[in-house]
This record gives sequence, structure tokens and C-alpha cells, in this order.
Amino acid sequence: MQENYRLVMLNGNLTDDEIMRAIRYLDPDSCAEKNRKDGGTIVGICIALLIALTGVLTSICLFVRTL
Repeated sequence: MQENYRLVMLNGNLTDDEIMRAIRYLDPDSCAEKNRKDGGTIVGICIALLIALTGVLTSICLFVRTL
């Protein structure tokens, strides 16, 4: 009982940054999952921009060709 009370008192003095650092150290997979989700979003945006750029360039080429 004494040890549990002592641990609770020590944990009460931790800041949020220290707690997050400890979580990342103990469970790095949970942080890696968040990074993978963001990476998929970035890839999707890049593909959409590439398709839009291709469409614009195709329209310009067709317009110049008819002149």
C-alpha cells in the first residue's frame, strides 16, 4: 500500500509533456499509427493535385492546338 501511494504522489508531479514522452517510449506503435494516417492524407492530396494539373495542361494543349 505504501508503494502505490508513493507512485501516485510521484505521478501527480509529472507534466503533460513528460507523460506523453513516457507513453511514446513505452508504446511507440500508437504514435506510429498516427503518423501513417497523416501520410495517407498527404499522398491523397498529392494525387488529386497531380490529376488537376494534368487536366489543366491537357486543356491548354487542346486549346493551343485548335488555334
